[in-house]
Amino acid sequence: MAVILSHISFGVGEFFSTTFLILLILSFCLSLYMTSKNERYKKSKYAIVSLSIILVLHLVVFPFAYTLMLKNNPACFEFKTSIHSNRKQIVLNEWIDDSRSIPHKIKELENIKESSKLILNKNLKELKRLTFTKDYIVHTIIKLEIPGRNFIATVYIFGKDGFLKNSLSKSGSQGELDSTKLGSVLTSDINYLKNQLEHYRIKKAELDRNNVWTFATLLPFSISSLFTGNIFPITPIANIFYTIHYFFIYSIGIGIFLHFLIININSLIKNSKL
Repeated sequence: MAVILSHISFGVGEFFSTTFLILLILSFCLSLYMTSKNERYKKSKYAIVSLSIILVLHLVVFPFAYTLMLKNNPACFEFKTSIHSNRKQIVLNEWIDDSRSIPHKIKELENIKESSKLILNKNLKELKRLTFTKDYIVHTIIKLEIPGRNFIATVYIFGKDGFLKNSLSKSGSQGELDSTKLGSVLTSDINYLKNQLEHYRIKKAELDRNNVWTFATLLPFSISSLFTGNIFPITPIANIFYTIHYFFIYSIGIGIFLHFLIININSLIKNSKL
């Protein structure tokens, strides 16, 4: 399940937002289903259970399936031109903003590492005092992280002119941070940025394939397509899923309507007899 969720999300942030959104919807549907067990809602039990099923299908199952299909074949659905162009531009802007500065940051950290070879093996504890290298001044502050029991070390790197060039952070126990070497912190940040850059390159490749949809961004259009026609299935498999989707929605919806209609008619008959 986690593998599939990561497949329909761009990066860690969207993976967690997708997971949170799905769990939130499922929690609401489950609470709705549990409500139907209450004796107070005995007459409406069928309608409440049916509504919870509709919501699971309409808000989770089919949008999830559509997102998977779009990831594998961006041409399986067609969107209104304005919707698709707008979504693509949003993703492109995010990619440009997030990725533009990363190569510069990597180069800057590598320069700092190269220029600070003499102190790379120094522990962060030793760098609590101002430490001078050829081109930089390094200073570390270790303090208790609030809230929590862990400590956080911040390595400040100043230029010879006294202006802050960079700051790096690492959390852990005080003993762990005291013994951590400066070179380890620099390498860790450089590797993190390189991974981020690779992530954005993959994201750009996905964008070039018109693969711009995630579960969270597709959900509003999937929900409203019943009334707006914002999404049109193109491939045979997409048409099959789309047809099944709305067959279930209409069938259960009509069933709920008829359920309440029968209850009201029975009530009217009982009242007329009285």
